[in-house]
Amino acid sequence: MKTRELLEEIKDNIKDYNIEIFENRANDENADEASKLRAKFHIQNYNEIMALKIDEEDESNIEIDDSLVDDIK
Repeated sequence: MKTRELLEEIKDNIKDYNIEIFENRANDENADEASKLRAKFHIQNYNEIMALKIDEEDESNIEIDDSLVDDIK
């Protein structure tokens, strides 16, 4: 599997995730600091994944061993 295919699969799996839950938690004045930090971390990761683009010709579009991908899943 190419990294571009894996990225698209990940995006497809998280696209309907309700990130608003974390946005609310990050801005909730009643939430403890650890919860706010975790929420901000999840928001940042979600946004970075969704913004990432790997073109078919991109040098980072490398082949990944399918067994490794299966182990991660």
